[in-house]
Amino acid sequence: MLNAGPTAIEAGVSDDAIYVQFNQNFGTVTVTVYNPYGLTIYSGVVNTAIQQLLVIPVSLNDEGIYTIVLENATGYADGDFEKQP
Repeated sequence: MLNAGPTAIEAGVSDDAIYVQFNQNFGTVTVTVYNPYGLTIYSGVVNTAIQQLLVIPVSLNDEGIYTIVLENATGYADGDFEKQP
C-alpha cells in the first residue's frame, strides 16, 4: 500500500480468528483470506478511518499456507501464515 510504514499493518492468528491492526488510515480496504487450496474463506470491506482492528472469525481446519490480501485504491499488501499439525 502506498506510503505504508513498516508497522502500518500488523496481523496475527489464533485457532479461531485472524487479527488485523491498521496503525494508519488506508481508507476503505478490501480484505480477502485464502485457504491452502486457493479458495476464499473470508472477504470483507473495512473503513480504516473508523475501524483500526479487524477480527475475522475463521476455522483454520486444513494444514498449510493461508494468504491474506489487503487492497485499497492505491495498492495492496499481502502475507502468508502457516497452520501446522
